Amino acid sequence: LGSILSDLGKLQEAELSLRRAIELNPNFAMAHSNLGSILSDLGKLQEAELSLCKAIELNPSFVEAHSNLGNVLRDLGKLQEAELCTLKAIELNPNFPEAHSNLGNIYCDLGKLEKAELSTRKAIELKPDCAEAHTNLGSILGELGKLEQSNKAYKKSLDIDPKQIQVISKIIYTFSRLCMWDQIEKYSPDFNRIGIEGKAVAPLNLMYVEDNPFNHLKRAINYTKEKKRDELPNINHKKNSKINIGYFSSDFKNHPITHLLIRTLELHDNSKFKVYAYSLSNIQDSYTIRVKKAVAIFREINDLSDLDIVNIARNDQLDIAIDLNGLTQDNRVSIFFYRVAPIQINYLGYTGSLGSNSFDYILADKVLIPEESKKFYSEKVLYLPYSSYPHDNTKNISVNKFTREELGLPLDGFVFTCFNSIQKITRKEFDIWIRLLHKVDKSVLWLIKPHQVAIQNLYSELNNHGIDKERLVFAEHMKLDDHLSRHSCADLFLDTFNFNAATTANFALSSNLPVITLIGKSYSARIAASILNACNLNELVTTSHAEYEALAFELTTNKEKLRKIREKLKNKNKLPFFDSSRFTNELELIYTNLMKT
Repeated sequence: LGSILSDLGKLQEAELSLRRAIELNPNFAMAHSNLGSILSDLGKLQEAELSLCKAIELNPSFVEAHSNLGNVLRDLGKLQEAELCTLKAIELNPNFPEAHSNLGNIYCDLGKLEKAELSTRKAIELKPDCAEAHTNLGSILGELGKLEQSNKAYKKSLDIDPKQIQVISKIIYTFSRLCMWDQIEKYSPDFNRIGIEGKAVAPLNLMYVEDNPFNHLKRAINYTKEKKRDELPNINHKKNSKINIGYFSSDFKNHPITHLLIRTLELHDNSKFKVYAYSLSNIQDSYTIRVKKAVAIFREINDLSDLDIVNIARNDQLDIAIDLNGLTQDNRVSIFFYRVAPIQINYLGYTGSLGSNSFDYILADKVLIPEESKKFYSEKVLYLPYSSYPHDNTKNISVNKFTREELGLPLDGFVFTCFNSIQKITRKEFDIWIRLLHKVDKSVLWLIKPHQVAIQNLYSELNNHGIDKERLVFAEHMKLDDHLSRHSCADLFLDTFNFNAATTANFALSSNLPVITLIGKSYSARIAASILNACNLNELVTTSHAEYEALAFELTTNKEKLRKIREKLKNKNKLPFFDSSRFTNELELIYTNLMKT
């Protein structure tokens, strides 16, 4: 009866039936195992672990119980233990496809992508019609940059089970990375259903293709609801002599989040604040060293389980915890569901609401989240007076000066650039950019070099509009200080619409390169406007496609207007955005006021 109720989605009733079965026969291993699966679905992971361990104790060769325990341990963040359990299931039954698939997921979480691919392919070999294994393979191949193979795996999964709406979101994201806009447009009628009806999807994937804050919120609510954990008992919190701030991130390394936040970490007032950095990554570099020097305590917690992390943070007596990941890659959002601090804040890493009542606040500004848009956020909004995007005013620009010639740019033509990630570009922007290339003689468009398939698709777009492919120039990846230096070879940065420039806008403006943007409705579509507002450059914020195109064209012909904008950017000491000390003081004032409420 418990199994039937579970299949019907009546999980609480299923739990009662299975507990009754165990009461009647305490040594019934199958009942303990099934109860563990149901408790896992209910988010009661500690209880699920106990039930599955009991099933294994009663029947040590119970393959499914070992495999399911591996899944529960993975959800608890106990990845090494999860790996051992799943390997035990495979040892007991080498031909158990689900265990190989689960092992692939664990290896993926551990960053062992080649091993993940091998395990997942083994699962498919044993069970070719396992849709989930094909989906997992698609995700792994995407991580490995094998985008065409990734989409083939996703499509195979959909062929087996066409109702998997969550797989469609992964396909759309891969199409974005390949600039396959025709294919994306085929799915646009489904945007109001994907991740909103039925199974949850990673909300970030669809932020690149639509500017709809209501849909972004609904997807986040569904996503976090599926990952919800039972909150632990109330925190036994003492009053600290300083305010204890904990920043949690997988990106304390050479990454946009650390590029933005590092100076703020260094400038925090150590007489009033004790700053902790909790690193969710094993990767360390010169930026990691800089973070370690900036904070009072740096904790490497990536290999720990969720509950171990929660206990460490609670023992640190944090007053305020800031999640810098949100629902981005490598997040550990589940630790915040257990609650690591009395006050928990969503900030910087994720461009929208997390849709969970575990997060009390989101840090923003009045441009990023105007009063009328608060309804699209489950968190209360904390407003910074200028842009909520921080700036590192110690950033070095390389002494290595580039010439246009060595970068493949024309000596005397106008250079439009967009150094945003390729998935942010849609047909809407690109059509405008093509029209600008038509209007402005000898002009070129300068983009960061993407996947080879994306390059061919962009060339095809140019060809369809009668533009020579030499008008599109691709920038190779460079060290940050060199990348900042080469900005001087461009004339104007053209922003993307659904998902704006953030760190890339910061870099451009730091290098005195003007950025024009189109302000949208969602957080992700208002970032550049927020930054430009704090640079006193509201004249570069447009409100329609026509206005954006007209302004871009005007700046190619009105050299005096462009020169004045550059002059304003050169006088950075007069612009609020570039004042790192002022930003840090304003952020600290928010933290201090929170402690008074």
